[in-house]
Amino acid sequence: MGLYSSFIGRKFKHIAGKKYEDIIKHYREFLLTEEERKIPEIHSILMPLDRYVKNIPTELYETISAYEARILLVYILDSQVFELVRQTLSPEASEEFRRREEIMGEELLNNVAKKLESYGLKIQRRIFFGNKSDDVIRMAENYDMLAISRNYGAEITKTSPLSPLVLKIIQHLEIPVMVY
Repeated sequence: MGLYSSFIGRKFKHIAGKKYEDIIKHYREFLLTEEERKIPEIHSILMPLDRYVKNIPTELYETISAYEARILLVYILDSQVFELVRQTLSPEASEEFRRREEIMGEELLNNVAKKLESYGLKIQRRIFFGNKSDDVIRMAENYDMLAISRNYGAEITKTSPLSPLVLKIIQHLEIPVMVY
């Protein structure tokens, strides 16, 4: 039994009796263990970006700079979207869309990298075609933390404060995630 559990056990020993032990047993998955309360060491951060990531708050840059970690900025071009454009419009339209998306991606990567470098961080940049959620989940296995926009992959709505892609990614990761 952890430190907090023993404090609570002593505090409510005469009031709840065996009920507290039953609560601990039945709600164990909702209570943090001693290991879960430890702050993990962060040496590397994955930060995926896309066309829906508009404004990155200054507070995020400041928070990330406290870790002094290496950061990979990745801009993933959704290959399924390009294939749909190619099939519905034309190969030329798909190529033009790809070219514009790459330019937008490079600009965003460069802007965010400059801002992070101004805080003294080591930045790597990558842009490639792939699946936005599956590739982030796969890549995150090699990083200590994920910093992701709530808009990543789609616009948010009044009823959904996170895009469906962000929700899917978060559910599949075991590393800490910073959603901004």
